[in-house]
Amino acid sequence: MPRREKTNIEKTITYFYPDEKKAAYLKVFQDRTNQIKGFYFTKEHIKEIEKLDSSTNYAIYFLFDNSDLDNKKTYIGQSINGVKRIFDHINKKDFWSYCILFVTDNNSFDKLTIDYMEYEFIKRFKKSSFTLMNKDPRTNEPNISMYDKPNILAYINQIEFLLSAEGVSIDTISTDQFNERFYYPENKNYRSCIFVKDGQFVLAKNSELRRPVDSSKNWKTGNFFTRYNNMIDNYIEDGKVIEENGVLRTVINMSFDSPSRVAELISGQSTNGWLFFDDLNELRTMD
Repeated sequence: MPRREKTNIEKTITYFYPDEKKAAYLKVFQDRTNQIKGFYFTKEHIKEIEKLDSSTNYAIYFLFDNSDLDNKKTYIGQSINGVKRIFDHINKKDFWSYCILFVTDNNSFDKLTIDYMEYEFIKRFKKSSFTLMNKDPRTNEPNISMYDKPNILAYINQIEFLLSAEGVSIDTISTDQFNERFYYPENKNYRSCIFVKDGQFVLAKNSELRRPVDSSKNWKTGNFFTRYNNMIDNYIEDGKVIEENGVLRTVINMSFDSPSRVAELISGQSTNGWLFFDDLNELRTMD
């Protein structure tokens, strides 16, 4: 079983690859000073995870879609049978392409623990740039003992750390307006702005969005009209965008990989984001 290590700040994560030829699709990772272990696998390789030690323990899991990095989606769930629960999602949920599942080596999670972790992660992801795909997300906080809560929060923080090692950040991006440079649309009719942070194009809180223009229903390029309406509807449902007096406005900072996606959300039209924002193109031409 091949093994590699990745150092993150003061922690070292050890990676195990059950099959070296499938390293991009199937891996196990853990900070060896902690009992929590993560399993990363694509939908096609779920049966191989089932054969591994601890994979059927009590678990918290996340289903992700990597087909559109600017419209990140996740489903959050918990399982008393670990990976066996994920088999139910193969046909019932078609949006996801890979899963990250967390257990403990000694199966120290219990039902109340995974209930609370599911509740807490749903709450945190709702405040992030992800679209939550849970149809009926857990919103009532499970009743846990004041003595148990610190341990469960420690589990949550460790899982959040392991997720970040896999490129999944659920932090809402904050900024001090005096320390960041903002870029505004060239067309001053759009009341929005972005800033750039860690390679991401961040649509600033309180920016206004627009629904896709009606003419986009007939565009030959595909489903622009439906796609962007669905995105905005999801943002509203998750509380990331509110609509007041017919105006759509962001409630949090939202990050995207592409400036064009942000420009299209602001304008409701297909556009080149590098040219949409004043002076943004300078970043692309800088050495």
